[in-house]
Amino acid sequence: MALSLPLNPLASPWLRADQFPAGSPSGHRRCRRRQLCTARTLSPCYSADLRPASDRLVSAVGCTVLLTIPPLKASEVVFWEYKTGLQEGVIVNYAFDRPANTSRPYENRTRFNETDFSLQIVLQQGDDRLYRFRSESEATGWFQLRVVEPLSEPEIVGNSSVKAGGNTKLVCNVLEGKADLYWWKKNGELLLGSDHIQFVDNTTLCIVKASMNDSGYYACVVRNEVSQNETSFLLHVQNAANVVLPVILACVIIGLLAGVFVWCRRRDRQCHNGCSNAFQTGVNQAAATFGVEQKQRMCRPTLETCSLMGKELERLRSCCLPLMVVVVDAAWGVPDV
Repeated sequence: MALSLPLNPLASPWLRADQFPAGSPSGHRRCRRRQLCTARTLSPCYSADLRPASDRLVSAVGCTVLLTIPPLKASEVVFWEYKTGLQEGVIVNYAFDRPANTSRPYENRTRFNETDFSLQIVLQQGDDRLYRFRSESEATGWFQLRVVEPLSEPEIVGNSSVKAGGNTKLVCNVLEGKADLYWWKKNGELLLGSDHIQFVDNTTLCIVKASMNDSGYYACVVRNEVSQNETSFLLHVQNAANVVLPVILACVIIGLLAGVFVWCRRRDRQCHNGCSNAFQTGVNQAAATFGVEQKQRMCRPTLETCSLMGKELERLRSCCLPLMVVVVDAAWGVPDV
């Protein structure tokens, strides 16, 4: 018994094997035709065009593609095949008396319709190939399917702050997928190249002698055949006059810290002098009257107090120097890129 679908022979887009010119290679009765099978990307797929194509289709990794054929004459066995370079293989073969047989690379991601012989494929990397449908007596031409990975959101790497008159650069990186096009925008407006704004391979934006007018939101837009994505980056250009106030503030703070150092040192001396002078007379009198043990009991609390105060002063000194470094760095701002 043969598989058959209603067909008008006069309207058939196929060529029979006996219609080849004499001497032409027929192989396994392969035939040629002008038209190809039809393919389209099924919804939902937010990365690819969903319109059907009859010659070449571009779709995205993770999307599902439906391959369909025109009406076919009676046949007992049919095949869906692929071709990569000189290598050919079978995706699925089907005969009317047994279930469809799917090759291992396409298992669990294809669905073959035994009624109209259509084929659904969930795409992955490596499916960028030629495809065709073949029966025992006739075959379609090869259909090209291009599979592209959608782009991830790009990231912009660069210095978010630059002093007026300095140079800076912003680099746009795409972590997933391959971008075919890059372009840059500032505050929503397309950026064009000039002596002031320069592009390196379109992935890097260079600003020469930045001015206050260069402050704003910069966006990198990336695109390939199945997706488009973008991200933004805030750049702040510091006016040179804005450095004066932080410098004055730093000087004031450094002066205050110097006063704290002096105060700490004087307090330290007073503590030790107090322990050695103020209490020495009273301690000696207590020792003469009550003995050595009373002398030790009188000195211990005072000495412990002086020791604790000395430790606190050492902690204060250790905190002053890092604070001065931070203030100086903040005053002079971010270095040029």
